[in-house]
Amino acid sequence: MSDVTLSSAVRNNLLSLQNTADLMSKTQERLATGLKVNSALDNPTNFFNASALNSRAGDLGRLLDGVSNATQTLEAADNGIEAITKLVESAQATARQALQTPGTVETAASVEGSALANDTAAVATGSTGLTGSNDSDTVFTSGETLTIDIGGTSRTYEFVTNQGDSASGSNVAIALNTTGGAAAIDIDTALGAIQSDVQANIDSDATVALDSGTITVNTVGVGSGDLTISGTGNAEFGGSATYTDTNAALAASSDSFTVQFGSAAASTIDLSSVNSVEELTTALSSVSGVTYDATDGRVEITASNTDDSIVIAGTGAAAAGLTAGTTAPTSEVNAERGEFVSQYNELMGQIDELAEDAGFNGVNLLNGDDLSVIFNEDGSSTLSITGVSFDAAGLGLSELASTGLDTDASINSTLDSLDSAISSLRSQASEFGSNLSIVETREDFTKSMINTLETGAANLTLADTNEEGANLLALQTRQSLSSTSLSLASQADQNVLRLL
Repeated sequence: MSDVTLSSAVRNNLLSLQNTADLMSKTQERLATGLKVNSALDNPTNFFNASALNSRAGDLGRLLDGVSNATQTLEAADNGIEAITKLVESAQATARQALQTPGTVETAASVEGSALANDTAAVATGSTGLTGSNDSDTVFTSGETLTIDIGGTSRTYEFVTNQGDSASGSNVAIALNTTGGAAAIDIDTALGAIQSDVQANIDSDATVALDSGTITVNTVGVGSGDLTISGTGNAEFGGSATYTDTNAALAASSDSFTVQFGSAAASTIDLSSVNSVEELTTALSSVSGVTYDATDGRVEITASNTDDSIVIAGTGAAAAGLTAGTTAPTSEVNAERGEFVSQYNELMGQIDELAEDAGFNGVNLLNGDDLSVIFNEDGSSTLSITGVSFDAAGLGLSELASTGLDTDASINSTLDSLDSAISSLRSQASEFGSNLSIVETREDFTKSMINTLETGAANLTLADTNEEGANLLALQTRQSLSSTSLSLASQADQNVLRLL
């Protein structure tokens, strides 16, 4: 309370100025903030209603992040299905290519006989006139050679007069003694060197020995092959000779057999002069289409084309390890179909890898993960999306065995599985597309709802700047008039002073 006594007119003008100042302050605040309700004191009803609307809009805005993630997760799954579909279609194309490839190819008739192992070792013996096991009286001429050949593998030994001399070319040197002016050989030493070299380089079972004046070369092992001794220095070994392994079954047979291809004339193989497997293959070499596997002693007769049969007849066939009868061309699975299997299996592996890579933000709807999308602030409106396992196994597909595309029936079965997989992919793509449509619709709705709520809150609290500007101008005018009125009221009091 003021101690100053004011006249009624001055006091009224003062109150008017104070009210005007308050109104100007509120108007200026509204213009500065853009709000006509800045606190609950301005308008409690509008303030709290607007706060509730803004709070709900904020809650919905935060839910939009989850809805947006759901949209991207569904798009990732849809992209994965699209890519997997292309891989399955490629697998279909591979299987159809295999189906269009001939399933079998004709192979030439082939007859394989049983193994014929030579059962008598080749032995070469020769009398040298030597009287002891270490006779040094046998005289050699330096440069003479001795060649030992077993089954086509040979070594040549050259006699030289001095221990330090080297043999010519690739020949193995055998040293001669020069005692008493004679170029004599130390039999034990020479044979020891030859024996060691034969076993190391020609035949590990062969032996070279001296016994009571007789030098013997023995192939020992069964099936070692022909033995031939030759050379300028072999007179001391009994002279040049060829000794052949003998097969008991062939040597005992004087029969014959015939081999015929198609309509060609039959070729006769006479066994009366055949004693070994080597001689049998020599006899068969004149017949076209014959191959021989020397590693196991089997005679294999193969037709030169895929049209003609092989006919073997005659009582001598058994001795040659063959069975009399007719062998027709055969069919076998086309190897090209096997090449498609590896291509198909590679596609199955790519399907598995792609299904694992189709996730977004840790959620993979193609790898069995589920997704729940919340649309409103209290969680009462949701969408549950069930994931699937769309690797190869989940689609009912699997890698094929090496023979998986050998028959038309197996290929058609594989194509049926691929058709079923395509149907599953298309069905799931449609379901995910429907889910995506729902999510996108709800996302748009939520955005619109947020806008509606924020607009409603603004309608309750926002100031009309045009109105507030006019109010301020009017208040400024009123303040000016109030100041003039206060001045006039003061002048009335000042007239009293003139009377004094």
